[in-house]
Amino acid sequence: MGEQEIADLKTRIAVLETKDDAQECRLNSLEIDVGKKFDRLEAKLDQVLRAAQGRPTWVVALAISGLMTVVTGLIVYLVTH
Repeated sequence: MGEQEIADLKTRIAVLETKDDAQECRLNSLEIDVGKKFDRLEAKLDQVLRAAQGRPTWVVALAISGLMTVVTGLIVYLVTH
């Protein structure tokens, strides 16, 4: 190998090392961004779950709906007879 070929190889290695450093830096910033987004998503999910816990279950909602239907029917029956 001649000196020119060695110099070319060293240049190529330096370019690849620079690209590697840039990719590592980019990867680190992307990991930080993804981590922040997951933290925000987790907080929003916790908020939704807390709100859902305060609401009645489907069984309770259906029972209330059924009772209101029966009461309305009885009121109509009493008013018309």
